[in-house]
Amino acid sequence: MAHSGPARDWHLDNLHHHERRYRQDLALVDALAPEGTVLDVGSAPCHMTAVLQLSGYDTIGVDVDPTRVGGLIRQFALDVRRCDIEREPLPFADESFACALLCETFEHLRIDPAFVLSEIHRVLLPGAPLLLTTPNVYSLPSLGRYLLGRSVADPVQEFGKLRRLGHMGHVREYSAGEVVRFLGAGGFALQSLDYRSSDMARGWQRRLLGLAYRVAPRWMRRDVVIVARRLEAGPRLVPLVPLVPPTLPG
Repeated sequence: MAHSGPARDWHLDNLHHHERRYRQDLALVDALAPEGTVLDVGSAPCHMTAVLQLSGYDTIGVDVDPTRVGGLIRQFALDVRRCDIEREPLPFADESFACALLCETFEHLRIDPAFVLSEIHRVLLPGAPLLLTTPNVYSLPSLGRYLLGRSVADPVQEFGKLRRLGHMGHVREYSAGEVVRFLGAGGFALQSLDYRSSDMARGWQRRLLGLAYRVAPRWMRRDVVIVARRLEAGPRLVPLVPLVPPTLPG
């Protein structure tokens, strides 16, 4: 695959660490059984877009810069459209999709999550599902970092990804309740809420976490997994930040 530099390293590391999550997400989509086109929002590195297409789903991805993983897109003949989802409307007509995925993307949004959800609402068919997964701020790993006097994510590293990879790292991690409130304000009704442990830890850390998860409440697992349905009515928002800053006079 024709990737180079940081984008290639990110692409390979993501595939290695998240294979199990991709399988779980595919099983969830299979259970939803959408009859129509699936939209994968924030699709790069496009592994899930490829998995969906190879599984027989008519799939369109959206990413801020698809050229970062152009080799994989060409290899699997993926349809991935360029769109800055926090600054631009999604490039699709109203009620175009039977299902949407916003997986491991919500925590990267740095400008206006409400606008992103309103646009997903706009392009989904009434009653169509949205699968949203995001790290749980109350997970055991996050709470462990707090106890050690560390933040959930290193801000220097996470902001640095904007220059190195072309997208922001984890801006903020949310509780399940916070995500549900965002969805409600965006015109979605909650169908299901669950938690799962898809941690990237390895070796003794993974074994230790596995033991801890056996005794800890389920809501302390690493990821929040939500399925919501598009209600008939929802907000029609415009981006808070224009794509091109206005030219200042003289």
